[in-house]
Amino acid sequence: MATAAATSASEPEAEPKAGPKADGEEDEVKAARTRRKVLSRAVAAATYKTMGPGWDQQEEGVSESDGDEYAMASSAESSPGEYEWEYDEEEEKNQLEIERLEEQLSINVYDYNCHVDLIRLLRLEGELTKVRMARQKMSEIFPLTEELWLEWLHDEISMAQDGLDREHVYDLFEKAVKDYICPNIWLEYGQYSVGGIGQRGGLEKVRSVFERALSCVGLHMTKGLALWEAYREFESAIVEAARLEKVHSLFRRQLAIPLYDMEATFAEYEEWSEDPIPDSVIQNYNKALQQLEKYKPYEEALVKK
Repeated sequence: MATAAATSASEPEAEPKAGPKADGEEDEVKAARTRRKVLSRAVAAATYKTMGPGWDQQEEGVSESDGDEYAMASSAESSPGEYEWEYDEEEEKNQLEIERLEEQLSINVYDYNCHVDLIRLLRLEGELTKVRMARQKMSEIFPLTEELWLEWLHDEISMAQDGLDREHVYDLFEKAVKDYICPNIWLEYGQYSVGGIGQRGGLEKVRSVFERALSCVGLHMTKGLALWEAYREFESAIVEAARLEKVHSLFRRQLAIPLYDMEATFAEYEEWSEDPIPDSVIQNYNKALQQLEKYKPYEEALVKK
């Protein structure tokens, strides 16, 4: 990295010309400069994440002299001031374009491409409230494509934090599945509903979503398979969890009763269970074991008779 940066810094810069540059040449130079800056920022961010805050002083394979050249190159070609200027210029350009698109939509609300471009720019600028409103307005006029719906849904899912947010996402899924027959949206709906299984009525909600999904797109030749598999795997997991809990319950009930060979049963339970044995089960087992020792002499006496 240092060598490449130093080489870039050592290249002689062209003398400024008195006359204006051709439009094509100037655009090409700007594009090249932008690509270099974006790449430099990406590399810097990745290195910072990997090496930590002190990566610039601890980078392997960089000598002190290389470091000086690297610093000169960084100062000449990628100084923070230039980054900020470049970013501010791009942000200002996007804001002007957003204002233009909003004005255009105020004149013609049925301009489909204008809606799409506005949503893209607002999302790029991180305007979460505005992009939500823009999507809502567009969805009231046009049916949204699968791509637009999935992007919207993924954004809302990433921001959902509690039960109320989950209900909002459910409502959004309900709107999405009414626009087009989209197996991918139904699959996302089913998978998302599984995350709410711990809530009241969660299990019924998951089954309802999957059953409706199968009714709508279960016969889809190329994409229906994924829905059937997701539903089947979910039900298999539910059955497996219920079966395991039943076995746990039988072991615990048995270990609470004074029976012969209790030690072997306890050892079997320890080997079978993936989780540590609860303290309450161990206490009940020890009590039953003590009772067994008290009863043994009487039982053995009865056998001898």
